[in-house]
Amino acid sequence: MKKIILLSLIVSSIMGFTDSKNNSSFTPVAVIELFTSQGCSSCPAADRLLSKTLANARKNDQAVIALSFHVDYWNRLGWKDPFSEKEYSERQNNYASTFNLNSVYTPQVIVNGAKEFVGSNETQLKASIGNFLKDNPDAQFKSISAEVQNNSPKVKFTLEGDYADCIVNIALIALKETTSIQRGENAGEVLTGENIVRQFISIPAKASGEVELKPIPLPAINNRAIIAYIQRHNDMKIVGGVMTEIK
Repeated sequence: MKKIILLSLIVSSIMGFTDSKNNSSFTPVAVIELFTSQGCSSCPAADRLLSKTLANARKNDQAVIALSFHVDYWNRLGWKDPFSEKEYSERQNNYASTFNLNSVYTPQVIVNGAKEFVGSNETQLKASIGNFLKDNPDAQFKSISAEVQNNSPKVKFTLEGDYADCIVNIALIALKETTSIQRGENAGEVLTGENIVRQFISIPAKASGEVELKPIPLPAINNRAIIAYIQRHNDMKIVGGVMTEIK
């Protein structure tokens, strides 16, 4: 009887490697979330590093996805960041609670919801990307599409893998924006940012889903894209992500 039980356990273990939810075939991905502000004198260096990182990822065909969240709490310094939103500051505060930080700061980078550090630290960013690109994610987007209907991008997706107790984040990003800063700590600077979050929606993860975003001016479509990523609800760790164009 013991031999039969042992054999059964071995067979079950072997079969586990062919389970439909196994992640061994899922492509590793590094999702970078940069919390920044045009009103923060320390942030332009982090914005430039993010652009450099994206360029290197494209050159080396790496699955690196980046989002730039502009927080609103530095608007009081004299320059209202046109891309800032209170909800992005709240998102950063949620991360601060998860990491047991005493306060929020900019520039801050968070990679895959699991590693945080100063956003201009190139050494740490390279190391974190390298580490996460060695790990297979728990889930991935089996399919995703984004089409404009009545000026509103509509995103449809299907998931595969282990996405239990997760949420799906859908971000509409501006691929590149350049702003002439008139006041505040960066007065006189001309700042360029990439992958700036313009809309952000989170919904419970499920096998398939659909999200309709707010209308946007049609001329802006060519400078927009969709980033979607799967994130665990309890510890905010990211378990899969993808970027797609809008058609």
